[in-house]
Parts: sequence; C-alpha cells; structure tokens
Amino acid sequence: MKRSTALIAALPLTLGVLLPAPAQAAATTTVSAAVSDASVTLGDTSVVSGSVSGPAGRTVRLQVQTASGWRTLRSTTTSSTQTYRLVAPSAWLGGHTLRVQAPETTDATAGASSSRSFSVRPTWSPAGTASDWRWIASAHPRYNPCQPIIWRFNQNGGYSSSLNDLKVAFHRLSQATGMTFTYGGTTSVTPRPGNYDSRATITVGFNTPSQVGSLSGSVAGQGGGGWATHDGYAEMVHGTLTLDRTERLPAGFTSSGGATWGQIMEHEIGHTLGLGHASGSNQLMYGVASSPNHRFGAGDLSGLRAVGLQAGCIPNTARRV
Repeated sequence: MKRSTALIAALPLTLGVLLPAPAQAAATTTVSAAVSDASVTLGDTSVVSGSVSGPAGRTVRLQVQTASGWRTLRSTTTSSTQTYRLVAPSAWLGGHTLRVQAPETTDATAGASSSRSFSVRPTWSPAGTASDWRWIASAHPRYNPCQPIIWRFNQNGGYSSSLNDLKVAFHRLSQATGMTFTYGGTTSVTPRPGNYDSRATITVGFNTPSQVGSLSGSVAGQGGGGWATHDGYAEMVHGTLTLDRTERLPAGFTSSGGATWGQIMEHEIGHTLGLGHASGSNQLMYGVASSPNHRFGAGDLSGLRAVGLQAGCIPNTARRV
C-alpha cells in the first residue's frame, strides 16, 4: 500500500490598514440677492430676495457693512423652493452696503451674495452742508451702537405729553443712527452732570436753574455724558439730559415757527450721543433753537452717522470709568 504525502502550500499573509474613503468636500453655497428698490424714502418698503443652494430651510442673514465688519440685521430660512425674502432696513437713513449670507451647515460651506447698494432718503430736504458737524470732545466719544441704549425718565416737573415727545425724539435719533433706544421706565434720579441712574444708559428729566446752574438764562436744556477710554476707543458709558422746567415752550414737533420741546429734546440727545454744536443756524445741532433748524440738516445727519451703527461696534472689554 502506497503512502501518500499531503502537500500544504503556505500562503503569504499580508497585514494592512484599512484606509477610510476620501471625505467628500462640502458643497459650495451659492447665494443670489436682488433689491426690489435700491433707493427709497424713509419708511417705504423694499425687499431683498433671492435663492440659496442646498436643502430647504437653510438660514439666511441680511447683513450691513460697518466699520467693524458685516453685522446681521435680520434673518429667515429658505422656502421649499430654496428662495427667501427679507425686508431691507428702510427705517435707517443714509446709504448702506448690504449682502445676504448663508451660514455653514454640516453638508455645505458658508456663502454670501455679492454686495448690494441701498439708500434711504429723508422725507424732508436736509439743509446746509454734510461737513457741518462737530464732536462734543476731541476724544470722539460715542456709545457702542451694537448694544441697546436704555433711557429712563424722571417725570417730575414734566408736561403732560413729555414722555411721548421723548419717545418720538429717541425714535428720530434711531432713524438717523441705526441704533436701538429702549425706554427702561421712570426714575427718581434728578439728572445733571455726574448724577445719573446707574440702571440706565441715558437719564432724562426736568430741572430748574436753581438745581442745575447751567440752565440759567435762556438755556432750555443740557445734554452730555461720561466716557471711558479702552482699546483705542472713547466709549460713552452714561449720559444725562436735563430740561429747564421753567421754560414755556410748545409741546411736540413742528416744521416751522418757534422752538418746541421736541426740537430741544432731539438736540440734547445729540449731545448725549457725542455731538457738539454745528456752525450753521440751519442745523438742529446749532446752539440756538429756531425756525430754520426744526429738522436734522445735512451736517446733523453726517454727525449722527459717525456716532451710529455705521461707525462699527466697540469691543466689550473692561472699561476705565
């Protein structure tokens, strides 16, 4: 009987590492944007619309260019057809540069539309020249326009509609600066230089010349504030606006005639925001209230733009007060 021999072939064993499949690059987002009316009158409606590539429901942000970069004004999400509609900032006077940006998602990179020019005209014809404005101090102090400005009012000594007139005045300053002013309620603090409500950014109230000597004579109001220097900025940290309760002025706002309380309020708020006196009598920031300067002039609007949102945010770092 023959004996068979089994032959076993040795197969070489190769050790290897399983490499992951190359990751797919995130899709590049494409954003289109069109403005229905690139130049409107204050308060008119203009719409920014377009489309965003990728799935429905993507976030889109309407942004404005400021000195500190792009700032988001409002946002929405895309529809089932990848489109969106956003209302342009027609309550903020001046020329603006806008864009629409879609943030990055897990499967798509961020994208932004091309810049679009947009301007908002006042309902009146601003008098004078755009260069006719001054800072209140050489340090160029201003508030951080990217934070709400809280104001409180001491109603003692005020006339019946004084609170409403103040709300209108702050609203008009918001239209000129792009800043947000929020009424924080009443206060018992009597505002005068160095005396303010710590809960408020700006403290407003009525006083007499015996309480505030600078109101003597024909001075109807005084506005100003204190600032801190940090990071190369002079940031306003508190303001006071004091009005002479002994003055007899008409309430409200007019477009002609003698001075009104509303006109005085707007002027003094301008001081609390960092503006000094203009040189032309046709500017609301001129040192004397009269018929020619009931509304913001060209210089006033330039100055308010310089202290407002267009000037950019101020870093939120420690302040030296």
